[in-house]
Amino acid sequence: MDETKAPGAAVTMVKGDYFFLRRWLDYYGAQFGRENLFVLSHGNDPETRRIAEGANVIHVPYDESRTKVEMRRWAIQSAFTSGLLRYYNWVICGDVDEVVLVDPEVAPDLLTYVTSFKPRRTPLVFCPLGIEIIHNPAIEPDPVTEDAPILSRRRLFRLNANYSKPCLTRSPIQFSPGGHSCNIDKRTVDPNLYLVHLRFFDHHTTMARLESRRQMKVLEAATIGGDKPRRSTWEKDGETYERLSKLEPVAETVDFAAFRKRMVEEKREVTPGGHWFFGGGRSKELYRLPERFTGLV
Repeated sequence: MDETKAPGAAVTMVKGDYFFLRRWLDYYGAQFGRENLFVLSHGNDPETRRIAEGANVIHVPYDESRTKVEMRRWAIQSAFTSGLLRYYNWVICGDVDEVVLVDPEVAPDLLTYVTSFKPRRTPLVFCPLGIEIIHNPAIEPDPVTEDAPILSRRRLFRLNANYSKPCLTRSPIQFSPGGHSCNIDKRTVDPNLYLVHLRFFDHHTTMARLESRRQMKVLEAATIGGDKPRRSTWEKDGETYERLSKLEPVAETVDFAAFRKRMVEEKREVTPGGHWFFGGGRSKELYRLPERFTGLV
């Protein structure tokens, strides 16, 4: 740890998604302190400012045409993350429906864990194992309420190598759109870190969010003209979720050494200069998180 810098910070960019923003702020506020959280408010939403009181909210103008929206979004998050590393030892950057956990059997919090490495062995970039929470209403019927951790009600998940993002860094970085890759070739797939993707955590919320994205596509097509919009990724993901939401878990575990190994062995370069994606794909089965994770998010 560089004693001239603060220990850690977290960055996200958001438009709406108030439920996830509250959970993101609560979780990373406990990890780093709310004053070390940075929310790029896409469109300068007053409700975002209200929810994120005590954190740092930065206004980013919203382009109704959404021209190159993902390229722009990840370019500014790359630059912002890299700039913060002038003042912080570690920065996490990710979407508002993602959080990075350390196995509570190993360390009580992220900063304790990342500072436990010997200086010469400390990774430049951590890639947590990507897991997607999947709500099966038949197995987990209880609703997620404001006063309950999500993982106390939702413990089923599938593995997804696409979400093993290079999101926790101590080195200036340039993310690919979506944050799935970066320009740093040497990354560490850590055995004790997990990126928990929450987009499928609740059947009703998932379907409502999907419909909101579909309506946004319709409005965009009406604004810029042209043909009926093509099926969005979110529409396809909705179909995927409906299928997954009927599966039962095959084991209660977070021991996936073989999957991590396959991710690295099957990685593929997408552009020269360090940008590659993990292999391994997604698990066909669901698993259940052990009970020790239930109070974290």
